[in-house]
This record gives sequence, C-alpha cells and structure tokens, in this order.
Amino acid sequence: MRPKNLVLLLMLVSILTLSFSGCVERTQDSDVDSGDVVSEPIEVDAVIYISEYEFHPYIATISSGDTVQWVNNDSVAFIIKGNLVGGDSFQSPTLRKGDTFVYTFDDAGTYKYELVTHPWTKGGQIVVE
Repeated sequence: MRPKNLVLLLMLVSILTLSFSGCVERTQDSDVDSGDVVSEPIEVDAVIYISEYEFHPYIATISSGDTVQWVNNDSVAFIIKGNLVGGDSFQSPTLRKGDTFVYTFDDAGTYKYELVTHPWTKGGQIVVE
C-alpha cells in the first residue's frame, strides 16, 4: 500500500472511531467513577476548558468536596480520565464540542488526568487540599 493511501486509511479509521464512540454502551471498572455530563448550569468551584488539545488552566487547586467542570471547546471529541495515585479514579464519557463533565473531589491529594483519546497531549492536575 502506498504511503498516501495508508495515511488516508488511518484518517478514515480515526474519524469512524470518534463517530461511533458515543453509539456503543461502555462498561466501566468498579474503581472508576464516571462523574456527570450536565446539560443544565450547576454551581461548580473550578472550570477547566479544553482548547487546542490542552487544558486551561493546566493545574487547579481546590478544597475537599469541591466540584470541577471540564468544558470541551475543541471541535474534536475527547474522553478525560484521571486518578489519585493509589486512590479514586474518574472518567468522562465522550465529550463533543460544547459538552461539559463534572466531578466532585472528596479525597485530598494530587489527581492527574489526561485526554484518553489523545494520549500524546499534555495532561492536567487537580490539587485537592
């Protein structure tokens, strides 16, 4: 197969994967909390925007019991996954442009999270005091 055809094939597979990612029922491990996708405004303690494959701000410091909201401002769909080392984990469903995801952090520590669908991008951190 010629390199040009291979690139086109890979692009097509990527597009189809993202297109159908919301059509398949996902099961989750018992140690992963899915948080909530919200359609109505709710009160949150911190907002993190996804723009140009990056989190803004990269690091957020909050208190135990605070709720964080992620907002996807990119035209690409993302899944966010994060965890506290040796502790809680969370994962969003597929977030398309304009979708939001909220998660309440109860345990103190540093949570690292990333875009599962784009693992080469820089992840973010939530510091819970």
